[in-house]
Amino acid sequence: MQRSGVIRRREFLKTGLWAAGAGLWLEALFQAPAHAEEPKPSAEADAIGVRELMKGLDGMSRVADRGHDPFAGGHNAAAVMASAFFCREQKLDEGTQKAILALVEARLLTSPIYAPRPEETADYDLVEGLVRDLHTGIDSLQASGHNIIFANLCLKALREVPEAATPARIGGLRRMVRSLATRKAGRLRLENQDTFVGLSDEARFVPFVLEEYLKALDLYLNGKGHHGFAGHLLTIGHSLLELRRAGYTTTADKGIEAFWQFVQQARNGADLGGRKIQDAPPRSPTPREPEYWVGQGRRQTGEIVSSHLIKYPYSLFALAQEVRDEALKQRVLDKLHHLTAVS
Repeated sequence: MQRSGVIRRREFLKTGLWAAGAGLWLEALFQAPAHAEEPKPSAEADAIGVRELMKGLDGMSRVADRGHDPFAGGHNAAAVMASAFFCREQKLDEGTQKAILALVEARLLTSPIYAPRPEETADYDLVEGLVRDLHTGIDSLQASGHNIIFANLCLKALREVPEAATPARIGGLRRMVRSLATRKAGRLRLENQDTFVGLSDEARFVPFVLEEYLKALDLYLNGKGHHGFAGHLLTIGHSLLELRRAGYTTTADKGIEAFWQFVQQARNGADLGGRKIQDAPPRSPTPREPEYWVGQGRRQTGEIVSSHLIKYPYSLFALAQEVRDEALKQRVLDKLHHLTAVS
């Protein structure tokens, strides 16, 4: 499948964050996106960057192999790649990057899926096969949208390290996408269809994703729904937006129906979860600070939840920094603690 238009690498998210007591500067936390080219992730030994992208691709290319779980393993590998992009796009300081890396190494990179692959000659044209596999089923809700989440991170990583596009890796990534097609959900009737927003209007789509996230989180905190609805509204919406901006317009637009199906599930409040999240402390560190990651490292979390600790903030910050509505930004900030407080 041909990508439509020129690839637009809009690496937005130039930001800084300062804390003063319990208050945060919204302007610093959620600055406007930058549209200029950003440097690629660092390959330095003490920074998260190219190494993690390569490891993530190696891992994701094995999750559909015999003896592995594409869903759990895919979460793991996706988080490893997301850690590199989060550090770069948020311009995190060295201390915070090291704290994230410590969590990644302790919780994720211990999996056998990360064994290095033998060297092969890369052929970037093979990536189009991965796009075709994603395009085939993207209009239906598969594995709660993880076909979209996982594939987008892989495509983004492959643009950064095209030398990773070898036959073995791409073949494994294609098997991963096809394996998730077996976890296909039935279609729901979309209620109040005029309340759903498409990708072609980005100025409305980003606030739409964040509003639905806040609604889903409030449902969960009040004893309805499931915490995963809130987090994955962010990650699926963010992934579709990135796919479209990368030039995969037809594929991304085809996937909006699956996203709307997930929104409808979240609105319906299925999977009663109950309130499991305590109120945030008066001064709670944010994912832009090393203390946040050190604290997460002390928690006992499984493979999937450990991946969410990285992927949820990655998508939240990416989306929230595009919003111009200060009241919406404040509401997102008020719930920041609740996004990753469930184990």
